[in-house]
Amino acid sequence: MPFFSELFVSEILRKPVLDPRGEELGRVKDLVVVKGDPLPKISSLIIEKKRKLFNLTWNVLNMFNKRIISAALYKDDLKPYEMNEDDLLLVRDIFDRQIVDVNGANVVRANDIKLESYEGDAVLLAVDVGMRGALRSLGIRLGSEKFQKLLRARMPYKLISWNYIQPLKPKLKAIALTVPRQMVSELHPADIAEIISKAPPEEGAHFFKGLDIEIAAEALSELHPEAQAEIISAIDAEKAADIIEEMSSDDAADVLSYLPAKKAKEILGRIEKEEAEDIQELLAHKEDTAGSLMTKEFITYAPDSTVREAIENFKKDAEDIETVYYIYVVDAEGKLLGATSLRELLLADPSIRLSDIMETKIKLVAPNEDVEVVAEMMSKYNLVAIPVVDSDNAMLGIVTVDDIMDVMEEEATEDMFHIAGTSEVRFGNIEDARLLDIVKTRIPWLALCLFGGLISSIVVSRFENTLATLVVLAAFVPVIMGMAGNAGLQVSTTMVRNIGLNSINNYWRYASKELLAGLMIAGITGIAIAAAASALKGMPMLGVVVGISMFLAISSSISIAILTPTIADKAGIDPAITAGPFVTVFNDVLGLIIYFTVASIFMRYLI
Repeated sequence: MPFFSELFVSEILRKPVLDPRGEELGRVKDLVVVKGDPLPKISSLIIEKKRKLFNLTWNVLNMFNKRIISAALYKDDLKPYEMNEDDLLLVRDIFDRQIVDVNGANVVRANDIKLESYEGDAVLLAVDVGMRGALRSLGIRLGSEKFQKLLRARMPYKLISWNYIQPLKPKLKAIALTVPRQMVSELHPADIAEIISKAPPEEGAHFFKGLDIEIAAEALSELHPEAQAEIISAIDAEKAADIIEEMSSDDAADVLSYLPAKKAKEILGRIEKEEAEDIQELLAHKEDTAGSLMTKEFITYAPDSTVREAIENFKKDAEDIETVYYIYVVDAEGKLLGATSLRELLLADPSIRLSDIMETKIKLVAPNEDVEVVAEMMSKYNLVAIPVVDSDNAMLGIVTVDDIMDVMEEEATEDMFHIAGTSEVRFGNIEDARLLDIVKTRIPWLALCLFGGLISSIVVSRFENTLATLVVLAAFVPVIMGMAGNAGLQVSTTMVRNIGLNSINNYWRYASKELLAGLMIAGITGIAIAAAASALKGMPMLGVVVGISMFLAISSSISIAILTPTIADKAGIDPAITAGPFVTVFNDVLGLIIYFTVASIFMRYLI
């Protein structure tokens, strides 16, 4: 029976195992784990010798510690071993696997395993998920105080006790913690959603299925739409319907809109009729409009209701509503008359009527209003919710600030991708996207750049005689193209941003400021490159040619960068599309034409 106190698995991996004569039997490659009481235990070591695997059962080991491992048999007694998927191996099946750390509201990795002696067995005591475990698995020891002093920080141990780990099985893809449901319910829905999104899809879905209906609904609302659809598709329609019913109508509509039509219809058929009708009404609205974003959950009272009556009714009516910012006042036909905030309601005299305290000059939007317009209104007037009404002023729903924030984040992300010359992949996350999806979103933009490069090649070929006469001209082509492209991209990016925020009050004043600033930059960089070219090549006229070309290339690039987003916006095209590859490609071609044309004009002074 081998004796040891405690050690980490990484400390014995690749260590030699000796026979009674001190000769090497092989080196530790893995450890086989079996069920134990109270903790899993090591049943045997897998050792490797000359690319052959052998099995050493625990009972033949004499010594087992981080310094020496020895066995009571010789090499002729070794039993061959073949990798078996029925066996649970520590390194193959547990190392580097993900663990749902509920306490930290995160997904971490098993970097190492701590073993401890218990009644003659080596039991699995804890999983190391910290930096110490990661470094130890790489062969870096942190026991030295000098080493830790060098790092200027002590690295604490970050261990998760095996008591909290779920029962294991061979070839598992991830490890999860077994924790009481009340611990999960104490987490914020956003934290639960983060755990699910960071875990592999199968494990995330498994974790989600274990949640209570109410918690599952709240967590689902925090997930990315495609991730929501993946999870709902993986569970049965009955439970999916229960979860959807717990969600607000707008969130429920968002989830169902990403599902296959058959699955969505099946779930709707199991939801209460009134709620299903609300969801179907939202689904009927065009995407990215106020109607598609609004929620049907709001509170309305009659104008002749007293403040006291409104407060009493509010206590009952607000129980089933996710968020309440305002009390809306409507007539008998449901037409909006005004609104009052909760603060005003609570501070008002209980005996007066709502019609006396309501605000009648309120901002409204139609159901077909674009979400960007809605966002601008809410930002301008500091609103946390805005009513959506039909042509008769009848109230249909409200758009809340949290929904607008989500949409604006998506719009900003989309603009960033366009400026960079790519598109958003499915899930918005490279880790979760299919390789083909990533390629498909980027190829069109790169094809545009390739087309522009071919045109640039044609331009260069048309000026072959100029280049052949004075080869030194080629040295400054990258400088002129790069500077013109970057200057144009700076202007087009700020232009797109200001158009998106609707912050340009006077277009001609804005454009003239950008143009004048661009001309100054073109002049400064033109003089700088002219001086550098003259000094480097000892040719003053070459400096003049390069300087003039730089000035004209940057000036034209900035002019194009000002005009293209504006024209695109007026034509109803997303200005961000023009800010990236289009401007860059056009500027490259134009920059080459300008440079070689100027060089051709001054050629007789250069040779």
